[in-house]
Amino acid sequence: MKSRIHRSWGVVNRKMKWLGVGISMVGLLVGGTPMGMANDHDNDHNKIEKGKAIYRESCQHCHGFSGKGDGEMAEYLDPRPANLASPSTQTKTDQEWIAVILHGRPGTAMAGFEGALDDAQVSDLMGYLRSLAP
Repeated sequence: MKSRIHRSWGVVNRKMKWLGVGISMVGLLVGGTPMGMANDHDNDHNKIEKGKAIYRESCQHCHGFSGKGDGEMAEYLDPRPANLASPSTQTKTDQEWIAVILHGRPGTAMAGFEGALDDAQVSDLMGYLRSLAP
């Protein structure tokens, strides 16, 4: 036969378990997002920052600081560099953009970067280019 104290601890343990579950739920509701979702945002931010660094080094001279095709070299190029922030450019698929990044655009000064950028760098660059949308 269990003592009265031993039985009381069983009741307390069950109540504590449900109290812990309740506190966790309140934490999720008040805190907004679970940790995994916050990490996704951080990963997106890191990806954009990496892409921005690649852009600054490889693209900015022609496409300009904000991607509008007004870089320091733009006035010497015919045709002028694309406005990467324009709605018509932003509606292109990732595959279309990647093809131009890797293989260039015939009849323009846009050279391809195949072999110069790996898949991760192209993905990071795409993340940054998509962030230029108005």
